[in-house]
Amino acid sequence: MKKPLLFFDSLRTYPLSFWLLCLNMLVFMMSFNMLLPEMNDYLTRLGGEDYKWLILALWTFAAAFARPFSGKIADNISRKSVMYFGILVSILISFLYPFFLTVTGFLALRFFHGFSTGFHPTGATALIADIVPRGKRGEAMGLFGVTISLGFSGGQAIGSPIKQTIGFEGLFIVSGLMGAVSFLMLLAVRERESAQTTNETIDQPIGIEEDNQLSLWQKIIPKVNEILAPEVIHPSIIMFITAMCSGIYMMTVPDFSEHLGMSNKGMFYMVNVSFMVVTRFLSGKFYDLFGARRNLYVGLILMAIGTIITGTSTTVSQFLVSSVVFGVAASICSPAIFAWTADLANPKFKGRGMSTMFIALELGIVAGTFSSQMIYNNEPDNFIYLFLWAAALCVAGIIYLTFTRMSKWNHLRTEDQR
Repeated sequence: MKKPLLFFDSLRTYPLSFWLLCLNMLVFMMSFNMLLPEMNDYLTRLGGEDYKWLILALWTFAAAFARPFSGKIADNISRKSVMYFGILVSILISFLYPFFLTVTGFLALRFFHGFSTGFHPTGATALIADIVPRGKRGEAMGLFGVTISLGFSGGQAIGSPIKQTIGFEGLFIVSGLMGAVSFLMLLAVRERESAQTTNETIDQPIGIEEDNQLSLWQKIIPKVNEILAPEVIHPSIIMFITAMCSGIYMMTVPDFSEHLGMSNKGMFYMVNVSFMVVTRFLSGKFYDLFGARRNLYVGLILMAIGTIITGTSTTVSQFLVSSVVFGVAASICSPAIFAWTADLANPKFKGRGMSTMFIALELGIVAGTFSSQMIYNNEPDNFIYLFLWAAALCVAGIIYLTFTRMSKWNHLRTEDQR
């Protein structure tokens, strides 16, 4: 009984703001993920069946575009300011969906909705890195990842039942209301230190007066060399690969579920969520014990196995088993990538480091959805080829981890030996 007790004793050391931030992320993630299971069907009803891949691609393009700005603002103004903006965008767009009844209008809203995830998570993860010391970041990111997984899976699990009960308009309204709840939760989160105060004084010679401080424009608009953080290249590459796999699942799970005769298109995620929660608790701790690479080797191997099981699924049971395997794999990879990024990021510019990792995530999802459209092309017989492609991506990730561990690229940071 000692080890479980020690684990829960460790949880008591986290401040209230950490738990409020986790709860805020849970509700925020649920607010927009509940839309995903029904978006393919909704766009098809509008006459845009051939543009399904753009549902996620436009979203993630917008999020990727927003990341450098959100990272800059998080570093120079405050973490919470970018979170507030992201939530407000999500609320507004959710309420606007019922008024845009053309394919072009709907896709335009999907693009603007993407700015919500381009801002909120950047500020949230940077704030988590502020709150939690280095030695506990793996555990903290694992716990934080639990709320992300619950929000992602839980939102998709309840999306179809809500739509079946109160229709598409009701689904959009519930999404907006949940965004409003997450906004209210954020009000109670305390930010430890003003990023503005910290970064305005970085590298400034003694005697420089206030007129040499950053202007508002300089605090918001990133320079070319401020868009990406090269020190977090390794976790960002792995994030790109795993995000491609996630993009494949996010686009095709609703269609695959319908192909197998499942009425609740979010059931795939409903089944894996409990396994993901347990895995997130453990994998975060394993990062602190064994480092990123060992965890990622295990996660990528399991992810490859999960994609093969999914692609060969001919029954609902096999499909749901694959959801468990893939969910466990993703739950091992995600906290390791987040914590690895937090450890490698320049302490003065955590927002930029997190932004770079999220840009990789968004571009990976775009690449995953695009490859899904190209390989799957609305033909169920092509599922096997699509998920074999996903398995090949995981193998590429394993090769990359091995190569970079042995190569001279490891000179980037001492911590990279993890």
